[in-house]
Amino acid sequence: MSRSTAESSASDVPNRLLVVDDDPAICQIYRDVLARDAYEVVVAGSCTEAMAQMDALGGEASALVVDLGLPDGDGAEFVYASTRKYGARPTLFVSGWTDEFWDLSRAPGRWLVMRKPVPIAKLRLAVGWLLRGGDKPKELDQPD
Repeated sequence: MSRSTAESSASDVPNRLLVVDDDPAICQIYRDVLARDAYEVVVAGSCTEAMAQMDALGGEASALVVDLGLPDGDGAEFVYASTRKYGARPTLFVSGWTDEFWDLSRAPGRWLVMRKPVPIAKLRLAVGWLLRGGDKPKELDQPD
């Protein structure tokens, strides 16, 4: 699939998010919070499951919320593989690790990285900004 086809497909489903985290409780919280904002949330617990979900969706996810530390690999590697197959998606990377572990120098498209636990207000603000673009809200750069 060409990048332009993937990007236009993603724009047809502006409210579909893929959440990738190996903690089921975090997935449930993200699903509950983001569903209240009218997002359709699809979840996966590993890199392999995340790619299977992207394949099942035909790449039609508007944005990704991805834990960097997954049981079968680095969440950033899933994002790179998904980008090669379906085109870049705005991505919120999350991690419990300190930022010295984050190497997102190759991260495609618009992205943010936040430490867990991500405050609910910032999660909602980050996803909204990633999808809509524009000026980055200053709250996203402030410490929790």
